[in-house]
Amino acid sequence: VGEEEEAVYVGSGDSKLHSYFLNGTKRFVFKATDQVCSTPALDATGVYFGDDKGMFYKLDRQTGDKVWSLKLPHGIRSPARLEPDGIFLSMGDPDGAKAGEVVRLNYDGTVHWRADCGGNGGSKCDSCWTSPAVVGDVVVTGCGLDGRQRGVIWGLEKSSGAVRWKVQANNDCQTSSPVIVGDSVILGCIDGELYAVKAADGAVQWKFETKKGIWATPALDEQGAIYIASHDGRVYALEAAADKQEL
Repeated sequence: VGEEEEAVYVGSGDSKLHSYFLNGTKRFVFKATDQVCSTPALDATGVYFGDDKGMFYKLDRQTGDKVWSLKLPHGIRSPARLEPDGIFLSMGDPDGAKAGEVVRLNYDGTVHWRADCGGNGGSKCDSCWTSPAVVGDVVVTGCGLDGRQRGVIWGLEKSSGAVRWKVQANNDCQTSSPVIVGDSVILGCIDGELYAVKAADGAVQWKFETKKGIWATPALDEQGAIYIASHDGRVYALEAAADKQEL
């Protein structure tokens, strides 16, 4: 939602990004190259998003005109993370190429770095559809592959994209975006675990087990409580400290 212009921005399966005023009046429509499944990110001048063909765009926030675009090798369903010193996003193809990367861009659309996580046996980082979290000098994201019982939480050097650490999960971690809690991040994986990982070194501080997979991104309230939905049909509320309990 763009509060200044009182408008919403939303992608669609018909390969378009739509902008509507809050009263439902159309502002603009932009035609992409494939379906737009990534949540748009906004700054003062631009709208940033990707499509399933690997095109990443910046549009003028007022007019909807394209400012620049960049072709990347995998589909982009990751919401972009806009930081003062760069744009961070992940990409992946869990079914075709069975691979993915994490990317840092400059605000003029040039590539600062692309990380393949050391190659990982040809799968690069695995497919990554999560919005990276930037904690100090580390970029954290979750990845995995459909049909393979594995997942990885990656910690990458913010300056270069080199792998600092990785946490191996028992199943796919490509859809639950990491959320920053102090000097750590929390995210869920399809193994049913919610992981709390220290950003600096990848130390797993705790895990909370649900009965089925976690696809959703955790949410926090002002008191620091953590809310997470699981495919077991339950929503869990966890205390910010080590003690956790289900509502």
